[in-house]
Amino acid sequence: MSALLEVKDLITAYGKIEALKGVSLAVAEGSITCLLGPNGAGKTTLMMTVAGILKPKSGSIHFAGGEISRRPPHAIVGAGIALVPENRLVFPNMTVLENLQAGAYQRRDRGIADDIERLLTRFPRLKERAGQAGATLSGGEQQMLAVARALMSRPKLLLMDEPSLGLAPLVVEEIFRIIAELHRDGTTIFLVEQNAHLALTVAQHFYLIEQGRVTFSGDPGSLAEDEVIRRAYLGTARQ
Repeated sequence: MSALLEVKDLITAYGKIEALKGVSLAVAEGSITCLLGPNGAGKTTLMMTVAGILKPKSGSIHFAGGEISRRPPHAIVGAGIALVPENRLVFPNMTVLENLQAGAYQRRDRGIADDIERLLTRFPRLKERAGQAGATLSGGEQQMLAVARALMSRPKLLLMDEPSLGLAPLVVEEIFRIIAELHRDGTTIFLVEQNAHLALTVAQHFYLIEQGRVTFSGDPGSLAEDEVIRRAYLGTARQ
């Protein structure tokens, strides 16, 4: 598979502190690629840099063959990248329906209403709560809304930052079922996730980032065979 997203030698800093220290990785078109790493390793910084919210100090980001590292967030959304941010960040005072409409803010086509209906069918709990404010939803419902809102831009690449964070186990299983369905429907997904066990059930390639540097790249088999990663992220050691 060809790379849909290519990040090369990326450095992103907060003032003088470099959070990303020369990160290079690729996300194959049609894949689910997972980024693992401890808290503070640079995972969210990378997602926000790809989405255009943070500007890199140096390095490059190519998406679908074009350089996007200096483009503003709205242009990156228009190019085909959507971010499901950490902690969901739904608009709390807007209804479910209004949140979905906001996800299509750049679109001018006539398919918006059809896409909303399609997504409400895919997420029946959101359909039941279409008139409720985002703040009144449970954590799991807010996560579903954040995913659906991102899908309203019809992305080629979906960035998902810690979609299981703070959710009950049964809700996490449902979120991962949705991730697998989106992948089967043809969406390329770049996933940041702490739950390596669940990520192994859906992802085709893994990267590990530590202290702002990529320290591992491999398929699920290679990940499971790495003794250090097994201990840190899978809670198991080879007997």
